[in-house]
Amino acid sequence: MGKVLLKDLIYTKIKQMIIDGSFAMGEKISERSLEQSLDANKAPIRDALKRLQAEGLVVRKAKSGTYVFSLSAQELLDLLHFRFVIESQSTILSFTNNHEKLQDEIEKIILKMRLALTLNDGNEYLRLDSVFHEALVKQCNNNYFVQSFERIGAIMDTARNFLGNNLEHMQKSIIDHQNIATAIKDNNIGRVVELLREHILPDFGAYWKNFDKIENGKLIQN
Repeated sequence: MGKVLLKDLIYTKIKQMIIDGSFAMGEKISERSLEQSLDANKAPIRDALKRLQAEGLVVRKAKSGTYVFSLSAQELLDLLHFRFVIESQSTILSFTNNHEKLQDEIEKIILKMRLALTLNDGNEYLRLDSVFHEALVKQCNNNYFVQSFERIGAIMDTARNFLGNNLEHMQKSIIDHQNIATAIKDNNIGRVVELLREHILPDFGAYWKNFDKIENGKLIQN
């Protein structure tokens, strides 16, 4: 295996461990433990952590170590507002430029999401949740929107897995996603944007209500 390929492999594995919650938000990451669990030496692990730091997924603290990112209440609020702007505007373009392809992809994803719920596979459901929203964006034919959405993708996926990994959330979530799919099929872009606003933003959205207090600036789950 080539050196560059090994670096990429280690980077991908650590990134996925953060996204799926194997490393919790705010948790300290031990380089030594990574060396043992991934059977790798220090060089590719440190390279991976530097890349993840650049993406905002880890924070390196002087004389303390490396930690998975965490979100304060205000940071989550800012993230959700940014996500709504990028996702809603790129969805408008996707709707205009590739309506039939968008509709077809979304309907296929909805079927897979329903199957995941039927099988009680929460991890697969949350993965498909991410794929659903990526599909809304990727048909817009505007790299600036796509790259902006990708920039927050892993952070949003990590937060989604932390905030939404419960049955109540997923049961509400599938209704929201189905309503968006129906509005796309009905050729009603205004309704699509309204539904995205209600799905994403804290006044209505699926994430904010999962928290009842803030402790040391960090969100604490109910």
